[in-house]
Amino acid sequence: MARGFTIKETDIYKLIIEEMNDSAFSGVIQFSFADWITNTDIDGNVKGLTISRFALNSNGKFDLTSKFNETTYANEKNSFVAMTIAPLNGELTALNTIKDVVCDTSIEFLVCADNINIQQAITLAIEEVRARFIQYQTTLDVSYVDLTNTSSKTRIEETLKVIMMSGTIDYGSFVQINGKNYLTYTLPIIIRATNFGEFANQQKIYIGVDSILDDNDDVIMHLLEPNEWFYGTARGVESVMLLPDKASSTQVNQKEIKSIQKDKGFAFNLDVQMDLQDTTVGTLLRHFYKDSLQESLVNHIYTIKIEMYLYNSGTGLYTIDNDLTVTRLMTCTQNQPNESLSKGEKIVYSLVFVPYYNKLAV
Repeated sequence: MARGFTIKETDIYKLIIEEMNDSAFSGVIQFSFADWITNTDIDGNVKGLTISRFALNSNGKFDLTSKFNETTYANEKNSFVAMTIAPLNGELTALNTIKDVVCDTSIEFLVCADNINIQQAITLAIEEVRARFIQYQTTLDVSYVDLTNTSSKTRIEETLKVIMMSGTIDYGSFVQINGKNYLTYTLPIIIRATNFGEFANQQKIYIGVDSILDDNDDVIMHLLEPNEWFYGTARGVESVMLLPDKASSTQVNQKEIKSIQKDKGFAFNLDVQMDLQDTTVGTLLRHFYKDSLQESLVNHIYTIKIEMYLYNSGTGLYTIDNDLTVTRLMTCTQNQPNESLSKGEKIVYSLVFVPYYNKLAV
């Protein structure tokens, strides 16, 4: 049986810290993995604060490097925001070669609130990263010892695909320590990392219709962000079987029913939110809205393009794969709300497309 490491918790910690320090405020605000303890007197009143800061050493572990007392932002020449990460609660995939983990955790930040300018800068930095974490797609480079060849000093290196999701920030409540005001922010996040597989985030869907053209009479393609989508190919078959008394004893087709393909079909379905005034896709969405309500004899031709992006290890970026990118002419067979409408709920349309029949030239 193959032996190897799964995804390490310290790799996830490193990813979180690197992402937190990648913002428009990274030049003035630094986030650091730390722990803090409030010191109380015999009456239970908070009288002091001790902060222990951690950092990654060359072995990829978190070790204690320095201690701070009373204030969060006193680290010789560098100030930092103390952050601690709750247990990752990782759910691992039970397979030998596929490394897959889903971590549902949260980050806590200790924010000094005495200086409103500093507090606002920290808040904006956290909110910027939170916004990026919503369906965020990135990669994580990891390495580990080759347990099948322990005498080798060469480590196995892999690039993991990562999807992150964040939730609502809890800005906490004030606590006063030695006359200083502090807030504890909490940011919930979900991280999925894997060394095998592709994510739906790697697809982009464009739709155009023959009634919306540019100045050159070409179909304008609109990039949509559907709530969900699916597609597939179906094949109809005809069941056949040779009767035993009409075939030789060695004829395989007399032993059981066999199938002969008689037809093949394809369909593409997506649910899309309707914003009829959007500056990028509003024109297309207005077309679908009117088409679902108004009388018309026109059978529109739709152009659907599904782009597939694959990770390029050379550039470290996701680039389009032309071989897996498909453009098809389709006709719409279903255009309606995906459920009954009710006040207070968004209008979401369900669209179904099938291949368009190209008439032969006479």
